[in-house]
Amino acid sequence: MEHFNIILAICRMAAQTPSKALITQMTRLKKSLEEQGALKEAQALAKVIEGSSIEEKLVPSRLTLSKAQLDREEQLIKTIKPPVDKESGNPLAEIIIPDHKITKPLFDVKFDKALDLLIREWSLTEELKSQNINTPMSCLIYGAPGTGKTKTAFYIANQLKLPVIIAKLDGLISSFLGTTARNISNLFEFAKRHNAILLLDEFDAIAKLRDDPHELGEIKRVVNTLLQCIDSRAGNGYTIAITNHEKLLDTAVWRRFDSRIYVPKPNQQTRNRILEQYLGARYPEPVIEFLNWLSEDFSGADIEALCNNIIRQSILSSEKKNIIDQVRNYIQLNSDMVALGKKSLILGDNDELAFALMSNSNANFNQDMLAALFEKDKSTISRWLRKVKSVSHEK
Repeated sequence: MEHFNIILAICRMAAQTPSKALITQMTRLKKSLEEQGALKEAQALAKVIEGSSIEEKLVPSRLTLSKAQLDREEQLIKTIKPPVDKESGNPLAEIIIPDHKITKPLFDVKFDKALDLLIREWSLTEELKSQNINTPMSCLIYGAPGTGKTKTAFYIANQLKLPVIIAKLDGLISSFLGTTARNISNLFEFAKRHNAILLLDEFDAIAKLRDDPHELGEIKRVVNTLLQCIDSRAGNGYTIAITNHEKLLDTAVWRRFDSRIYVPKPNQQTRNRILEQYLGARYPEPVIEFLNWLSEDFSGADIEALCNNIIRQSILSSEKKNIIDQVRNYIQLNSDMVALGKKSLILGDNDELAFALMSNSNANFNQDMLAALFEKDKSTISRWLRKVKSVSHEK
């Protein structure tokens, strides 16, 4: 049959949002092909019809939703395709279905309580709306890289049992004039049709200051479109934006978000919890305390990488090495991760490092812990401390 491949492609696209009328017409076409002896073509169309029938059962045209959500929203499933950039064909978003195994990132107690409050508000949207209380439905999460911002967004989605539409920058941003703004509009229109959280990661890439002298007029068009889209989604769907560079954001963009959450680097207590989570019973308390001291300015992701490095060394090394040697190896491969003062101490003499740990008011070391850490007896540790203290007095 001439041009059948084109017809088949049209049927496949139409089958993404199937209806009884569509399936009826495709079935008629299949029957006609069989009568003409075009069995190969009929079989290809039959597969499309079979998939459409299944999808029709899974994708209702209407859902009973919270009053704060649009009644035209549809359930988002894996088979639904996101919009694409017309020039490149790159998808504008990726659809991620919640994984119920997602665990809550480790934060300090104050931040933890604030996050729980936000999730509770979003989960009780309908109840609040019934009492004429507007629920904030947009959130900007910002902070240093590796602090758990993206994990937080997925944890929120998991708690609300909502899929995530995560924007893909390689699809959104285009070199063609006006295309980026059009892609943003298409993305938001797609999000409006579905019951999901719209996640805008690396948000600063599309929400830069409009008075940036290094940008052309196109950025103004993009930000203006973005502002209009955020306004149109307000109260109609959940939106989370994430950035590592909050100072680059246009001030008008800031005001569009009901909640603005700063994710801090982990404090001493939180670092301890993260270290215990990854190292568990592998290492005793003195090692955990030492790594806590070492990772004072680390993000959660940095601490995870440090723990993984140490565990790999323990598995791969042909000879047993204590934690001090393992950390020295880590620093040699990740020189920029550790503060210069601490790096000099660790790469220097053991006695000076032991004295620094003992003298640090933020650490909880005693001679017994230092003996276990350096795998020396207490008399050796005492001698080290006296020696360094004597030299310090002479200076």
